[in-house]
Amino acid sequence: MAKETTQITRYYDAVLPYGSAFKFSERKYESDTDKDHDVSYSKEHFELESSNPADTVKVATFLRNKQYKPNEILKKDHYYVCEFTWQPYRKIKEYKNSEDITYEGTEITETSHLLFWIYWDDDFSCWQRAPAFACRNAYSHTEAGDWMMKEITSKGSEAHDSDYFKNGTLEVIK
Repeated sequence: MAKETTQITRYYDAVLPYGSAFKFSERKYESDTDKDHDVSYSKEHFELESSNPADTVKVATFLRNKQYKPNEILKKDHYYVCEFTWQPYRKIKEYKNSEDITYEGTEITETSHLLFWIYWDDDFSCWQRAPAFACRNAYSHTEAGDWMMKEITSKGSEAHDSDYFKNGTLEVIK
């Protein structure tokens, strides 16, 4: 029997998958100063990298060679892929009130992939982690990473326009 091939497609948004992958709803805060899990004031990116989801795979680095302002510190951007789960929308069969809704079809959970990056924010002198892109129907982190990096370098994403990668060195990790 031939292997079924499914075309990888763009997930409509990267922010919701980012919240799912990093479990925003489960985050606990000890104090008001402990509210940003996606920022690090250390000199290197490893502190943020250590809090990536367990299944995370590093797929690329990018070093911009063009300064946008005088004395700007340029550091490598680091790109990663991880999985996230979500429930596709189902058509409402019957709506009585907000607590009594009947849906068509079986409830399923789908696993897809998120591309996110850790980058140096020179304005605030800190490392930040942010979503870049998300896709559906990839069989592995590697396949998803390859596809998403090709998409963002040719078409852009929520994080960058496609010209961003023309002024530096992109190293895709195999």
